[in-house]
Amino acid sequence: MSLNLNLNFLTEEGYLPPDQLNDRDWRDITLSREDERTITSHIFSICKDININHIQFLSLKDRRIMLYFYRDQDIDYSWFSRRLEEREEFADRYRANCTNYGTLVAKRNIHKGNALTQFASMINVPINRIAKFGDQGQKGGNDHELLAYPGSFSVYRADEANSNTFNSHELFNISNAAGTLWMIERLNFVSPDNSRIKASMDMPFIQFKATYQAAAFDMDGTLLSPGQSRPSDDMYRMLASLLENGIPIVIITARNAEEMDRVFLRGFRRYFDEIPKNLFLFLCNGAALLNGH
Repeated sequence: MSLNLNLNFLTEEGYLPPDQLNDRDWRDITLSREDERTITSHIFSICKDININHIQFLSLKDRRIMLYFYRDQDIDYSWFSRRLEEREEFADRYRANCTNYGTLVAKRNIHKGNALTQFASMINVPINRIAKFGDQGQKGGNDHELLAYPGSFSVYRADEANSNTFNSHELFNISNAAGTLWMIERLNFVSPDNSRIKASMDMPFIQFKATYQAAAFDMDGTLLSPGQSRPSDDMYRMLASLLENGIPIVIITARNAEEMDRVFLRGFRRYFDEIPKNLFLFLCNGAALLNGH
């Protein structure tokens, strides 16, 4: 695959290349040493009984975006994220979300809901017409803001108070990447030329009655099941089919550029000679946009 990709960073004016960012722009998305000390102090003040395996920064172009606290796998630490968010001196500056592997912290404006809004604006499609998929949709989870709208689909955890989200794990015990594939096959899409991609079978749930013009995916736990080093061939084929039929796709992930190349893009080479123009990759929960535009 031709990796002639641009890495643009989030600003108040949208996504701009690094050479157009000023000091204020960088301060809005990057974490300083002072931020590291402040965040770490908050973390350790309320997690005395929780084992932290290690801590690392997720960086983009040597810019430190997210501080990741790794914990025991497959434990729901969303309560921990919520406790951090309850601290006024924390919530004013930072956002905390849990994943299946731990807790991550970034600047306040860095979250998947913001990235979804940016994507909707770029393709000129209402958010409700974008099918949204994630596995950590519970309050405090890393996909909570992504799955906050109608037309949302969870493949593991969801916000019980959010009636907009269909949860394949709770209803049918079909989880992670298998759940994503199962639901995609049952959704109706309409491409920009108004051609209809009809679902393989009818479903008696409101989320499946709508038609969608685009799709948004989390990566880990959604396109990539736990224990997998890359998406399955079936997953790649499903994504390729949507793109070839003119359906814009966005992947919004906490991973950085190096990880996305290793985990996702290398496997995509078998299906495309270059990055399709209707594929968007948002890294570090939306701090940066990687695409061929």
